[in-house]
Amino acid sequence: EEIGYHALLLRMPISSVQQLLADAAHDAALVQCEQIQFFRAAGQMAGAVADDTRLPDVGQPPAPGQLGEPVVALFDGLPLQNHRRLAGRLVIDDPDNVESDYPAADRRHGTAMASLIVHGDLDAGEPPLNRRLYVRPILRPDPRDWRTPRHETVTESELVVDLIHRAVRRLFEPTGGEAPAAPEVRVINLSIGILDRLFDSSLSPLARLLDWLAWKYRVLFVVSAGNHTHPIELGVPRAEIATIDPHALQTEVIKAVAADARHRRLLSPAEAVNVLTVGALHVDSSTGAVPAGSLAPFVDDGLPSPINAQGMGYRRAIKPEVLASGGRLFLRERLQTTQDAVLEVPSVTCSPGHRVAAPGALAGDLSATWHVRGTSDAAALTSRVAAVLHDVLEDLQTEPGGEMITDVPMAVWLKALLVHSAAWGPAGEMLTTVLRTADNARQFKEYITRLLGYGGLQPDRIKECTSARVTALGGGTLTVDQAHIHRFPLPPSLSGQGGQKRLVITLATLTPINTGHQAWRRADVWFHPDPSRPAKSRDPLTKLRLGRDEADARAVQRGTVQHEVLVGTRAAPFVDGDDVEIQVSCRADAGALEEEVPYALAVTLEIAPELGIDIYQEVRTRVHARVQVAQGTGAG
Repeated sequence: EEIGYHALLLRMPISSVQQLLADAAHDAALVQCEQIQFFRAAGQMAGAVADDTRLPDVGQPPAPGQLGEPVVALFDGLPLQNHRRLAGRLVIDDPDNVESDYPAADRRHGTAMASLIVHGDLDAGEPPLNRRLYVRPILRPDPRDWRTPRHETVTESELVVDLIHRAVRRLFEPTGGEAPAAPEVRVINLSIGILDRLFDSSLSPLARLLDWLAWKYRVLFVVSAGNHTHPIELGVPRAEIATIDPHALQTEVIKAVAADARHRRLLSPAEAVNVLTVGALHVDSSTGAVPAGSLAPFVDDGLPSPINAQGMGYRRAIKPEVLASGGRLFLRERLQTTQDAVLEVPSVTCSPGHRVAAPGALAGDLSATWHVRGTSDAAALTSRVAAVLHDVLEDLQTEPGGEMITDVPMAVWLKALLVHSAAWGPAGEMLTTVLRTADNARQFKEYITRLLGYGGLQPDRIKECTSARVTALGGGTLTVDQAHIHRFPLPPSLSGQGGQKRLVITLATLTPINTGHQAWRRADVWFHPDPSRPAKSRDPLTKLRLGRDEADARAVQRGTVQHEVLVGTRAAPFVDGDDVEIQVSCRADAGALEEEVPYALAVTLEIAPELGIDIYQEVRTRVHARVQVAQGTGAG
């Protein structure tokens, strides 16, 4: 009832379906019933990893030691929990006993995703998480698959919406006389999607469910945007593809993928409004070269992966919001008779890509690795960053004013900080050079935003500050038609200084939903970097003489994350005590809004290091002074 969803799962002989479709008079009342939204084949969530090249896992992985409780949950296939990279690091919760029919050779996707969350790309040599990972297996080997190993999917005998609902409820509520399975979880990773359900203007039932669950349990779903591995049709004659310049090939691939947006839409449930949707960057830490006879699609680093599902999202909101490392792939020419070249994405596990734990070729081998790639990887690595940021935020609670962290759900903080780290970088310039035309110039920012979202994650930018970069956090709860003003003190030594300045403001929230309203989100929470207020001189666009950059200024307010990048080089005069003011407001968007809505705000000011100004200490001193005054006087 909470998401306006009612479904029946039926098994029908093909002959009955054919009769229903062929005979217009037969059961016409059922087919035309207004209360039935749609008939469709059972959509299967799936995670696919090929079975190909394996590598031994050399070196000795760190012993698990004393690990903290899980804050990230992985809903996926069953991992190989005794793999040397995963042993002692997972909490496997299997109430449906899927392990009884899940051979080790079939445990590919869940093993890969668990490996990425715990260790990251093994070729990067990063330290493992200091917390265990909760795993709920929701996939099973497909019993109809005749191959070995089998494809991993949600069984057709179960409604995906019901399965996810039960799995999330089990985390946070007592079930069957048992205590909640993992009440400390703040992030749920879904690196799987419904392959035959592309987003097309209306929210899928599973997306609706995630929106409601995110609000009910104050949890952040990190969802992969989806992969589209169908062939890439280039505007290049076949005779030229063998000798094409790599930069020219990059241009042709970018154009072909962008032009195929209709067939590369988000996969359900990536369009959900309250979730964080993640696409893939064509980067990894592998040193492997492209195999002989294959083509590297890109020369430049940091471009979106050619297999990404593309936005926009519901009501043209920005989706995917962020991109993360998805591994490099390579292309091979398709054998055909057409005049122009067609490139395919081979399904292999050789390098390059992310190196992850894998089932061994022989029974009992618990030390194999192979390489994988895609938006599934990107989502898993984003969840890994969220786990690290969770502990950073816990540490901040001991700082002056740190009690504010506990006033806002951790899921909202993580959502804000993950997006806050994102930037288009050189990819924005490259895509602009290739794709901007006279015809799309007026709407180009929105056009390119569907490929880049808010940009690629750069988590090191927010885990700690530098003398040339300072980040401040604010947050709270708002009711309808209420507003809060946050003041960011300006470093006085920056006054009158020219040079590169960059101000990034990110606002994240979770919203209740209204199933009976097309607008869907009950709360619209937003900020204006240039609000029309009497003290206009305090606005960042005016006070620091900055202008908007990167994502489309209209699209940023359509979802539940607003991320604005303001840049400039002009000198701006101000005096000690001057602030940048940011007003965060809340209004009803889909019917009545009766609940308090939490929000988190992150603001980063960055200057060119060559200016030699320690803006961090100047801002920190002024923020802490205000916190002490507010605490001493009882003010908020």
